[in-house]
This record gives sequence, C-alpha cells and structure tokens, in this order.
Amino acid sequence: METIDIQIEKQQQIIKKLQNRNVKLQQFYDEYKRVCRNEEERIKELNCLYQVAQCVFIESDMDAALDKVVCIVPHGWQHTKESCARIRFKENIYLSPGFFESKLCQSEEILIETLVVGAIEVFYKPKLGIKSNDPFLIEEKNPLKGIANIISFYVKKQRDDENRKLIQQQLLHADRLASIGQLAAGVAHELNEPLGNILGLAQLSLKLSELPGQAKNDLGKIEECAIYSREIIKKLMDFSRQSSLSKEKINLSEVIDNSITFLEARCIKNGIEIVRQYTENITITADPNQIKQVITNLTINATQAMKNGGKLIISTRKDSKNAILSIEDTGIGISGDNISKTFLPFFTTKDVGEGTGLGLSVVYGIIQNHNGDIKVSSEPGKGTIFQICLPLERN
Repeated sequence: METIDIQIEKQQQIIKKLQNRNVKLQQFYDEYKRVCRNEEERIKELNCLYQVAQCVFIESDMDAALDKVVCIVPHGWQHTKESCARIRFKENIYLSPGFFESKLCQSEEILIETLVVGAIEVFYKPKLGIKSNDPFLIEEKNPLKGIANIISFYVKKQRDDENRKLIQQQLLHADRLASIGQLAAGVAHELNEPLGNILGLAQLSLKLSELPGQAKNDLGKIEECAIYSREIIKKLMDFSRQSSLSKEKINLSEVIDNSITFLEARCIKNGIEIVRQYTENITITADPNQIKQVITNLTINATQAMKNGGKLIISTRKDSKNAILSIEDTGIGISGDNISKTFLPFFTTKDVGEGTGLGLSVVYGIIQNHNGDIKVSSEPGKGTIFQICLPLERN
C-alpha cells in the first residue's frame, strides 16, 4: 500500500513539474506573439514610407502627388480606420478621405533647408477607446518625420532638377527599408513562434534526468541551431529598427583591445598576426557596445578574408575634428564590381552558411548614427582597408 502511495506522489510531482514547464512555455509563446504584433506595426509603417516614396517618384504633378500621399498616410498608423491625415503646403491644403479634426494629433513640419513651408498631420478620433492622452506610438514619430522629409525632397526636386540624384537616393533608401521591413515581418511571423517553441522545448528537455547520451547531443545541436537562427533574426531586426544610443566618453584604444581579445587565439591558430598602431589618448563620445560591435564585425570579416594567414593591422590617429580608425587586412580583397555594394543589406560573397550579408550594413548604420563616416578601399589579392571617422570628444 505504501508503494502505491509513493508512486502516486511521484506521479503528482512529475505532473506538477510538467505544468510549471507548460506555464513557462506559454509565457515564452505570449512574448513571441507580442514581438510579432510589434513587427506587424513596423511593416505597416515601412510599407507606408515605401508607398509614399514610390508615389512621389512616379508622379510629376505636385498637387496630384500630395493628394495621393495624404490618402496613403493613415494606412501606416496603428489605428488605421480611426485616423485621417492633412498636408498643409504653402497656401494649399490636402485632406485624406473622411477627414476630421481632433485634439489627438501628431504633426511634423515640412522644411526646405531651414524654412518651414508646411506640415503633415495625423489625427485620431476623440472616441478611440484609449485612456492615454497620447495614443500615438513612439515608433510612429519616425515614419511621420520620414514622410515629411520625402515631401521636402520632392519639392526640392520640383524646384531644381539638379537635386534629382538626392531624391533618388532617398527613394532607394526607403525602398530598401520597406524590403527589409517586409522580410523582418515575414521572419517574425513564420519563424519566431516555431523557433521559440523548438528552443524552449529543447532547453527544457536537456534538463531531464537520465537522458540518453545520443539524445542529449542531438538536443544540444538543436539548441545551438535555434540560437544561431535567433541571432540572424536579431541582426535583421537591428538593421530595420532604429535603436536609441547610450553614449559616454570612451578611450578608443581600450575599446579596440576589449573587442578583439577573443579573436587573438583564433588569429594565432590561423597564422594571422595582429599589428596595433595606436595614437594614445584618443577619446570619443559614443555607445561603447555599438562601437565594439563595429570593431568585432570588421575584424571577423578581415580574418575570414585571410584563410591562409596574413596581417591584421589596426591603427588609430586623429585630426583636428575626428578620430580615425583603420582596420586593414592582407586578404583576398574585394573586386571593383563588388566594392560599391559592400554596405548593401544581404549582399555577401561568402559561401552559404558563412554570412547573412547584414554585418556591414549594421556597421554602416551604427557609424551613421554616431555622425561618423566609413569608407572602404581594396585591391584584389592584396587586401582591404576600412577607415572610420568619428567626432572627437570636445571639452
């Protein structure tokens, strides 16, 4: 009788453990659903930007273009059916269908150089059913600013044909953002939920006692693959999303050394000599984690280009305004046809499984967010140099 009671108690403990695991898994699943909803809003915003850019690119008549743009704008906001838009440009006013005016308003000025020539406004209905006084998402500020910028560039193009190249660059940039937004949303919907389930179940299963050795190895590989896939998605999200900077004063040489510490053993193993040529006491104001990410991405790329060994030369110097960081390798180099595509998203010359084509795009975005500049020069068969300029810290 005692034996049966003990067995029942053990079974109850097992059931309780399984219930706890199910609760954790449900929490994990709910979090992924929340991420998916956020990405849905992101893709709406980016699609709106793309459609606006495409509209002004195709339409040569300004009145017709702004009429179309004001109808597109509400589709990029969270509560599309409860919103409307208005564009004021000089003496003209353009309204979306079913226009109404309310106190729930978000606006952005339209500028030509520094002159305010109009504004674009988005309104929500007063009876939206949201308690917050400001129902607009923080992320909705950037798309509105982006649309205002696109209109500004369009007006400049209409006034002066010499600015045509500039507007084309902006449209292409919006096109790339929209494409990445579409891909990000697709990845979030199609992969995040099953990937989260796979990773969660694999990690829970690894905690089981008396697990056969082969099963443990297989589960470990599943866990590694799931984490690797999650990192690819994270890079994609990092590129498509503007994250806030956490700047502080940093010593450039120290940040470089901290970034490449883990690479030194790998370089020695592959016959790569690391040469440091630092100018001491160079201080910049930057986000240390993002600068580390830049240095890590560039140095890993350099080592991958030197499969038969070589030199990795990292140097720093400064001029009157900028700190200048150079990362040079003696690897295979980049061909003339490919060098102009270096920072484009998803462009890679690496074999399948070795790269996603997002690393250098992320690097470019980080440097731009720090008001810096990055250039690349290369000679096939001799090597590549990445040169980064970042503003110096000023007293």
